[in-house]
Parts: sequence; C-alpha cells; structure tokens
Amino acid sequence: MNQIFIENIRAQAQVGIYPEELAVSQPVVLSLRLGIHGRAAHSDRIEDTIDYAVLVARVRSALAQRRFGLLEHLAEHLTGLIFDEFRPLSVELSVHKPDVLPEVGRVGVMIARELEQHISVASPARYETA
Repeated sequence: MNQIFIENIRAQAQVGIYPEELAVSQPVVLSLRLGIHGRAAHSDRIEDTIDYAVLVARVRSALAQRRFGLLEHLAEHLTGLIFDEFRPLSVELSVHKPDVLPEVGRVGVMIARELEQHISVASPARYETA
C-alpha cells in the first residue's frame, strides 16, 4: 500500500468546551497519512489518486461549517468525511491546538482507521462496488 501524507495543515476551527473557547475560532494544525492504491504511480493520472489541494480545501471547509466540543470529535468527523468523499484505504489523522497550555509544545489527538473499520460503522452499502 502506498501513502499520501500532508503535514501541518493550518486552519481555523470552532473547537473547545471552555467559555473563552466558545466565542471565537482557534487555530488548529492537522497532519494526514492516507493509504492508497498504487495506480497513480503507474498511470501518472490525478484521477487515480487523491488530489492534495482538493482534500485540504475540503478539510478547511468542513471545519468552517460546524462547532466541535472536543478535538477527538473533530478528528473522528474529518476521518469519516475523508473516507466517504476520497475513499482511501486507511486514514491517520493528528490534530493539535498550538499554544493551548503554557510551556507545552502541543496538545492534540491522533486517530488511525482502516477502511474496514469505517465501513462497519458507516453504511456498508455506500462502499459496495459494481
């Protein structure tokens, strides 16, 4: 399995549970690793892989559309969206809020899912191929 990685995607998100977090968007930083088929390595066609720019734009759009209480929920939501819209074989997603605690470099979460795990939770019929 091949992988695509996109590191340090900076975006704004409405995420948090504390009063000072509820009124404004905050910076978040995401990194992704997506397991993919190796078709594009042979075909040299963008249609056989995931377009990085489209993926990053979609992630930013999703973050702008809703509020999240916890980073865990934000990460799970984005992972499901990536599986549903981009169809990778696996997703590893890490997200952190920079400078959230004094004298702490990063605070965040990382999740890893295989397509089979997502299908068992999502609607399996969506992933059937003709």
